[in-house]
Amino acid sequence: MQMTTTPIAKLEVGERVQGTYAARNKSLASFRSKPGQYLSLTLADATGEIPARMWDNAEEAAALFEGGDAITVRGVIEEYRGQKQMVIEKLKLAEAEELEGAELLPSSNRDLAALRERLLEAIESIREPHLRALVEAFFGDEEFMGRFCRAPGAKSLHHSHIGGLLEHTVGVVEVLETVARVHPELDRDLLIAGALLHDLGKVRELECGASIEYTDQGRLVGHTVLTDRMVSRAIADIEGFPQELADRLTHVLLSHHGQREYGAPVLPMTAEACALHYADNLDAHVQYFNQVIADGRSTGSRWSDYQRLFERYIYVGSSTEAPGSQLPPESAEVPESERSADDSGGADEAGMQPGSLFDQ
Repeated sequence: MQMTTTPIAKLEVGERVQGTYAARNKSLASFRSKPGQYLSLTLADATGEIPARMWDNAEEAAALFEGGDAITVRGVIEEYRGQKQMVIEKLKLAEAEELEGAELLPSSNRDLAALRERLLEAIESIREPHLRALVEAFFGDEEFMGRFCRAPGAKSLHHSHIGGLLEHTVGVVEVLETVARVHPELDRDLLIAGALLHDLGKVRELECGASIEYTDQGRLVGHTVLTDRMVSRAIADIEGFPQELADRLTHVLLSHHGQREYGAPVLPMTAEACALHYADNLDAHVQYFNQVIADGRSTGSRWSDYQRLFERYIYVGSSTEAPGSQLPPESAEVPESERSADDSGGADEAGMQPGSLFDQ
């Protein structure tokens, strides 16, 4: 019999829960005051996420699943340091019938059909025949287009939801269309082609199951190199593709992260490469800020939690001021959990500098 799972956003302190959720950030940690270990993880679904702990039989339970799996849990919601967390009493790997109707991944709140049409309009606006043929080689393939439109834009943080890659790509296209109008000396066709192609490799870097996870190829190679391989092969199949144009496009794609510490094999050395880098960064940052603001408003707070990636709080604003939601003073101590490195073990935040959203 199909089980009804309470969405995470609706869980209340004191509530007893039995449901199926995605398991993330799985780790075993040692007790401070006694021998043994407890299980620490994050449970997630399409509505949000909640930290969870399992105090008893943790080692045996941890062996039942991997991070990214869907698990069925029984437990109770408690409050710890002002935040809700689930204390798990029992868990198991979710079975097929328990996954029926489960909405474990968030989806874009944008109209994906409209975004797809907008992407096709951008393709049609490219006049240079070789660039047009190149872009159509990918997006004219219905199987690839379907995967692209469903793919997330990242594992976490910006556009980390179903349809996020399409949403982000169209966002970058529209920013660059404005840039091309303001700076007509730029090669508009190269800009739009670069925007459409710059994150192609993410369809191979990431996969969606119970959660968004890196593929083995994604971790080992990364989407920038995967994109370069995909585009280079497609260029080789287009007769008469000018070498200089191929080099300029390759440079735009390889340099779009802007700095080597953020994963760019080369730095932007053309005006078009510079424009794509900042358009990509702008769209990612604004979407991230908007998501933080939306999450904050759902709690009634005027300020977000401390954002470790940016080393700051983000102003949310609200029509009514929630208790304790005033701006933290500059001398306020940042919670230790926010200062420390993320314990997920994933490559998406390893070595990140404040303010970078690339590969997140």
